[in-house]
Amino acid sequence: MIQNISIKRLWPHPDNPRKDLGDLSELAESIKVHGVLQNLTVVPWFSKITGVGCDDPKKQEEMGYTVVIGHRRLAAAKIAGLTELPCVISDMNYKTQVGTMLLENMQRADLTVYEQAQGFQMMINLGDTVNSIAEQTGFSSTTVRRRVKLLELDPVKFKASAERNVTLMDYAELEKIEDIELRNKVLDSIGTPNFKYELQKAIDKEKSDKNMAKYIEQLNTFAKQIDNSSGMRYVASYYLSQNDDIKAPEDAEDVEYFYVVSNYGYITLYKEAVETEEDTAANKQRELQRAKYNALNEITERAFDLRREFIKGISNAKAKKNLVTIIEYSVNSILESYNGVDVDDMIEMLDITIAEDKDEVSFEDIVDGLRQQPERYLLVATYCGLDSKSDRYYNWDCSYSESEDLDRTYAFLEALGYEISDEEQAMRDGTHELFEEVE
Repeated sequence: MIQNISIKRLWPHPDNPRKDLGDLSELAESIKVHGVLQNLTVVPWFSKITGVGCDDPKKQEEMGYTVVIGHRRLAAAKIAGLTELPCVISDMNYKTQVGTMLLENMQRADLTVYEQAQGFQMMINLGDTVNSIAEQTGFSSTTVRRRVKLLELDPVKFKASAERNVTLMDYAELEKIEDIELRNKVLDSIGTPNFKYELQKAIDKEKSDKNMAKYIEQLNTFAKQIDNSSGMRYVASYYLSQNDDIKAPEDAEDVEYFYVVSNYGYITLYKEAVETEEDTAANKQRELQRAKYNALNEITERAFDLRREFIKGISNAKAKKNLVTIIEYSVNSILESYNGVDVDDMIEMLDITIAEDKDEVSFEDIVDGLRQQPERYLLVATYCGLDSKSDRYYNWDCSYSESEDLDRTYAFLEALGYEISDEEQAMRDGTHELFEEVE
């Protein structure tokens, strides 16, 4: 039964999953003209601490009612100056109240990912299972689990990121990072042009850390860790971006070996030798140069991978929308022959599969796909003609070098919506710290 209740006796639900009610001005103006056309659903006031109402019926009546459905209407009605609102009084328990509010907001797509995750967790705390939440909300069990898992993230950073219109796919990408602290660090960049780069950087770091532990374990079987390589003879360097196994040298039983862990992403193996101070200084200079070159290679390869993934993710519809830009760069690429097209790389980017009874992709396979997605095939062919892993912004001595080929590639990608990360930009304009002269 609908009855009018004084607006002074209506209270917002303390556990409404939706914290931000949005802009109420338009709704308030509509209420001024037409009134509230849909009733609110309320329950007798209850204590947030105990979850129950007052023992004294008189005091319960004085306290009024808690809104379950209609928070925006209540807030807008206050702005519009109404004194009472049409309500239906329900006797639903606290668990049902939370579930009802969550479902109502989800059906209207009113919740941020952060609020959604909190709502799911609230339902779990009240005894619901992941499967029962999935049945009630229409979300898959996997989605519910993933939303709740997001609450492992730093709550302040998570809430801030949800306000940057981050996609659910971006949050799912974070799961590629195992360490929660590292995941929270990358969370700062989610929803910005730096996210893809920082994500890949974190993934690479975890890989490097694992390789570091593996290398040290293998080296400890025949070598001793030291801090100073003075007087030592260089043997080999092991880079953490690789995943090779380190085997003991054949003379390890007769010769004493040592290794130094560098801050530049590699480990150097030495053995005893007599060196002059000049030799030692030269070796250190070469090691530092080698380390910087390796670090520049890592940045270059990571940026190349990001550019490839960006192109792979463009749909045929988006390629069609940018057809003029694609054709323009494609024609330039063909006329001036900036780079030879790597057919195998192009086939991999287009996800063309080789039939089990064939050794390689046939021309007919390529033509079949091209007829279905001509714009996307043109896009990928154009990109492959422009970009190359060998294109870089530095020389063999780690000094900065302009690259018209890479500049052209980035101009093409940015015309399609690619957002260049800060580190890529620093490489591009020559301001990266690795370009500073070694003293």
